[in-house]
This record gives sequence, structure tokens and C-alpha cells, in this order.
Amino acid sequence: MSELRTLTFREGEVPQAYEGAIPVLDREPETDRSTLPPVSDPACEQVLDIADADGASSAVHQTFNWKDNIFPGGSTLASYKGTEAQAAFNRLGEGLKACRTFTGTGYTGKYRSELAVESSPRVGDEAVRYSLTSPTNDGSVRHDDHVVVRVGSVIAVFSAMEIDKRAAFPPDLIAKQVERLQNAQRQ
Repeated sequence: MSELRTLTFREGEVPQAYEGAIPVLDREPETDRSTLPPVSDPACEQVLDIADADGASSAVHQTFNWKDNIFPGGSTLASYKGTEAQAAFNRLGEGLKACRTFTGTGYTGKYRSELAVESSPRVGDEAVRYSLTSPTNDGSVRHDDHVVVRVGSVIAVFSAMEIDKRAAFPPDLIAKQVERLQNAQRQ
């Protein structure tokens, strides 16, 4: 995990975020699993599990407290053994082909989401982008942007959230993080 931690952003490297507001947390994917029940569609659960680093041998999560948004963004770097990253990315692709709508129970109660596959950025060994749209109890709509990139044996997941407008994780930060992962794996 310490290797992954060294590849995350340091203070001062993310001009879009408040200084001192990009914490990094080590994650134990097998012990940090959610206690929430699975969502209604197994294909959608597969997508959510891979975005949550399920099956990774180690992972770190970084939160970005944006200057222009009350909702934080996040990135997860998940390391896999052998060819497990490729296999996980293949399962993600299968899930994205089949998942459209699902219901679930979150920390704030029941919800319904629609998933749409978006145009993928050209970064890493392979990348996908998808959005989740979820009506809220107050009549607003939550929009989540997810970009998932495989770089060798690491899967990086970038997420951003907005209410009543499209969300997008900053593409320059995605490119910078992917470049760090590529450089680290070349050594």
C-alpha cells in the first residue's frame, strides 16, 4: 500500500482543491467491504464492486475537496496480482454492457439509479467512463461521473458528483495520475 500511497497527489499539486484537503486513506479491500446489501441487478453490482476495488490486493483512496464545489471527488488506486487487473476490467466491461437501471439501499436510504456508458478518455491501457443518475427524495437529481482506467496491474477509479447538473472529474488530474502509474510500472 505504501507504494500506491507514494503515487497519489501531494499538497499543492491539485490547484482545483483546497490546500490541506486531499487526504489519502489506506484501504484493505477484503476487510473494508460495505455492509450494505447488494443492488438489485447483479451486473450493476459487478460494476460497483470493481469501482470499489473489490478483489484488489491493496488500495488507497484519495478525497478531493474542490474549491468550487461542496461535493468532494475521489480517486481509488487498486493494485492487483498477476493478470487479475485485466480480469477485473473485463468483468467491468461485461457489467457495463448489461447494467442500465438498479435499486439499492445506501447510507441515506433506498435509491434508484440509471447507468449510462459515456465516451471514454484515451488514457492508460484501457479506460471506460460511465455516469449514474439518481433522483433524490427532495426532487433533485444526483449525477455521478466515474472514469475507470487500467494501467498494467493497477486500476484507477476517478469519481465526481453534482446535484442537478452533469459531473466530471478533471481530465488533467486523470492524465497526471495515469502518467504516474505508467512511470512507476516501467521502473
